[in-house]
Amino acid sequence: MSVNRFEITLPMMCTTPDALSSRIDAREAATVILDIRKDWETGAAAGEAQVALNRRQSAAGATLFRVGKPGDEAGQSAIEQLVALRPHGFALSGCGGAADIQKFDVMLRVAEATHGIDAGSIGLVAELGGDLAFLLSQASLKDVSRRLIAIIFDGDGVTQATASQTFNAAASRMGAPLLLARAAAVIKARQAGIDCYELLKDADGDPRITRDIALADGFSGVVARNAAQLEALSPS
Repeated sequence: MSVNRFEITLPMMCTTPDALSSRIDAREAATVILDIRKDWETGAAAGEAQVALNRRQSAAGATLFRVGKPGDEAGQSAIEQLVALRPHGFALSGCGGAADIQKFDVMLRVAEATHGIDAGSIGLVAELGGDLAFLLSQASLKDVSRRLIAIIFDGDGVTQATASQTFNAAASRMGAPLLLARAAAVIKARQAGIDCYELLKDADGDPRITRDIALADGFSGVVARNAAQLEALSPS
């Protein structure tokens, strides 16, 4: 399997196809993750993704599809539909760890062969957040998949999965599950020799401050949630 040829370009943004704007479409220095998790295993998701890709200029940065963990037959069919659109990669939301990454890798390999695409040319980003198995697993991600580019840390997914709060007011600190998960994401990425990015919240204050905190904690950068955050994170 060959190593994928594209690199994630900062700034980064994760958004639904209908939230794209002309300011984002034409950016030459941004990676956009299209969130098509809703009904992604249906033809409708592929249609939305195609429209969004058509709006993105060829000179723009990489475009990835954010999907959930696939089933078997339906998941393979959906992946093949999406791979036919030739995205730069996929972001696997709700990832449970190495086994999920390996399964998705195999499904991508089959889809690439079906469409005559070079094996391993489509990248993969694993999200740590919604599935606590990823957080608790001690298995290393090193050499799990040569197409694995990075980990994205989804703090919202962690707080929802643990029924905890982002900020523990009584203790005057970040919630304990969030602290543990953030550290685990960075450590897992460093063990595997890949980057780790923190997905911002919609209501984050100054995204530049959040980015600086993330960088100090060992993250490679942050992923914006909306156009305003993207603009704030862009080089002046």
